[in-house]
Amino acid sequence: MSLNQLVYISQATRKMSKEELLDLLAQAKANNARIDVTGSLFYNGGWFMQVLEGPEATLAKLVARIENDPRHQDFRLLYNEPAKFRTFVRWSMNMTNLEDRQTDKYDELVDVIEAAKTDRKIGTLSPAVTLLRLFSH
Repeated sequence: MSLNQLVYISQATRKMSKEELLDLLAQAKANNARIDVTGSLFYNGGWFMQVLEGPEATLAKLVARIENDPRHQDFRLLYNEPAKFRTFVRWSMNMTNLEDRQTDKYDELVDVIEAAKTDRKIGTLSPAVTLLRLFSH
Protein backbone atom coordinates (compact mmCIF):
# COMPACT_ATOMS: atom_id res chain seq x y z
CA MET A 1 0.00 0.00 0.00
CA SER A 2 1.50 3.29 -1.05
CA LEU A 3 0.84 6.41 0.99
CA ASN A 4 0.07 9.66 -0.81
CA GLN A 5 -0.57 13.22 0.30
CA LEU A 6 -2.67 15.55 -1.76
CA VAL A 7 -3.76 19.14 -1.45
CA TYR A 8 -6.59 20.83 -3.31
CA ILE A 9 -8.32 24.18 -3.26
CA SER A 10 -11.91 24.87 -4.22
CA GLN A 11 -14.46 27.61 -3.84
CA ALA A 12 -17.69 27.00 -1.98
CA THR A 13 -20.75 27.56 -4.15
CA ARG A 14 -22.08 29.66 -1.28
CA LYS A 15 -20.80 30.90 2.06
CA MET A 16 -21.12 28.20 4.69
CA SER A 17 -22.27 28.75 8.26
CA LYS A 18 -20.33 27.48 11.27
CA GLU A 19 -23.00 24.82 11.77
CA GLU A 20 -22.69 23.62 8.17
CA LEU A 21 -18.90 23.45 8.51
CA LEU A 22 -19.22 21.42 11.71
CA ASP A 23 -21.63 19.03 9.96
CA LEU A 24 -19.16 18.70 7.07
CA LEU A 25 -16.36 17.97 9.56
CA ALA A 26 -18.41 15.28 11.32
CA GLN A 27 -19.20 13.60 7.97
CA ALA A 28 -15.57 13.73 6.86
CA LYS A 29 -14.30 12.30 10.16
CA ALA A 30 -16.66 9.34 9.97
CA ASN A 31 -16.04 8.67 6.27
CA ASN A 32 -12.26 9.05 6.47
CA ALA A 33 -11.92 6.82 9.54
CA ARG A 34 -13.59 4.01 7.56
CA ILE A 35 -11.22 4.34 4.58
CA ASP A 36 -7.88 5.02 6.37
CA VAL A 37 -7.63 8.70 5.34
CA THR A 38 -6.24 11.49 7.51
CA GLY A 39 -5.98 15.20 6.88
CA SER A 40 -7.07 18.72 7.58
CA LEU A 41 -9.54 21.14 6.03
CA PHE A 42 -9.05 24.90 6.03
CA TYR A 43 -11.87 27.34 5.27
CA ASN A 44 -11.53 31.05 4.61
CA GLY A 45 -13.77 33.51 2.84
CA GLY A 46 -15.71 30.86 0.97
CA TRP A 47 -12.60 28.90 -0.06
CA PHE A 48 -11.62 25.39 1.00
CA MET A 49 -8.07 24.08 1.09
CA GLN A 50 -7.70 20.50 2.16
CA VAL A 51 -4.86 18.07 2.80
CA LEU A 52 -5.72 14.40 2.45
CA GLU A 53 -3.40 11.49 3.26
CA GLY A 54 -3.95 7.83 2.58
CA PRO A 55 -3.64 4.99 0.12
CA GLU A 56 -3.21 6.29 -3.44
CA ALA A 57 -6.20 4.42 -4.90
CA THR A 58 -8.45 5.48 -2.01
CA LEU A 59 -7.49 9.15 -2.46
CA ALA A 60 -8.19 8.95 -6.21
CA LYS A 61 -11.76 7.77 -5.50
CA LEU A 62 -12.24 10.35 -2.75
CA VAL A 63 -11.05 13.22 -4.95
CA ALA A 64 -13.46 12.15 -7.70
CA ARG A 65 -16.31 12.37 -5.16
CA ILE A 66 -15.14 15.73 -3.85
CA GLU A 67 -14.81 17.17 -7.37
CA ASN A 68 -18.45 16.29 -8.04
CA ASP A 69 -19.73 17.59 -4.70
CA PRO A 70 -22.23 20.40 -5.46
CA ARG A 71 -20.87 22.46 -2.54
CA HIS A 72 -17.64 23.10 -4.51
CA GLN A 73 -16.63 24.84 -7.70
CA ASP A 74 -13.27 25.78 -9.22
CA PHE A 75 -11.66 22.60 -7.84
CA ARG A 76 -7.90 22.55 -8.40
CA LEU A 77 -5.57 19.77 -7.39
CA LEU A 78 -2.38 21.48 -6.20
CA TYR A 79 -0.30 18.56 -5.00
CA ASN A 80 -0.48 14.78 -5.20
CA GLU A 81 2.72 13.00 -4.23
CA PRO A 82 3.91 9.86 -2.46
CA ALA A 83 4.68 10.41 1.22
CA LYS A 84 6.88 8.55 3.67
CA PHE A 85 4.68 9.45 6.63
CA ARG A 86 1.41 11.20 7.50
CA THR A 87 1.58 14.81 8.65
CA PHE A 88 -1.94 14.72 10.14
CA VAL A 89 -1.71 11.26 11.71
CA ARG A 90 -3.84 12.22 14.74
CA TRP A 91 -6.93 13.22 12.77
CA SER A 92 -9.23 11.37 10.39
CA MET A 93 -10.08 15.01 9.67
CA ASN A 94 -9.33 18.29 11.36
CA MET A 95 -10.79 21.66 10.43
CA THR A 96 -9.56 25.19 10.83
CA ASN A 97 -12.11 27.89 10.13
CA LEU A 98 -9.89 30.90 9.49
CA GLU A 99 -12.89 33.21 9.75
CA ASP A 100 -12.66 32.63 13.52
CA ARG A 101 -9.15 34.15 13.45
CA GLN A 102 -8.17 32.08 16.48
CA THR A 103 -5.51 29.78 15.05
CA ASP A 104 -1.84 30.19 15.90
CA LYS A 105 -0.89 29.99 12.21
CA TYR A 106 -3.61 32.34 11.00
CA ASP A 107 -1.47 34.74 8.91
CA GLU A 108 0.51 31.93 7.27
CA LEU A 109 -2.62 29.93 6.46
CA VAL A 110 -4.43 32.92 4.95
CA ASP A 111 -1.35 33.61 2.81
CA VAL A 112 -1.25 29.97 1.65
CA ILE A 113 -4.91 30.08 0.55
CA GLU A 114 -4.49 33.46 -1.16
CA ALA A 115 -1.39 32.22 -2.98
CA ALA A 116 -3.18 29.05 -4.10
CA LYS A 117 -6.17 31.04 -5.41
CA THR A 118 -3.87 33.08 -7.67
CA ASP A 119 -1.26 30.39 -8.51
CA ARG A 120 1.41 32.41 -6.69
CA LYS A 121 4.44 30.85 -5.04
CA ILE A 122 5.42 31.64 -1.47
CA GLY A 123 9.12 32.34 -1.79
CA THR A 124 10.22 29.46 -4.01
CA LEU A 125 7.60 26.98 -2.77
CA SER A 126 4.14 26.14 -3.98
CA PRO A 127 1.28 26.91 -1.58
CA ALA A 128 0.69 23.16 -1.10
CA VAL A 129 4.27 22.47 -0.07
CA THR A 130 4.23 25.52 2.19
CA LEU A 131 1.04 24.23 3.85
CA LEU A 132 2.54 20.79 4.43
CA ARG A 133 5.70 22.32 5.88
CA LEU A 134 3.69 24.46 8.31
CA PHE A 135 2.46 21.29 9.98
CA SER A 136 5.40 18.91 9.57
CA HIS A 137 7.64 20.53 12.17
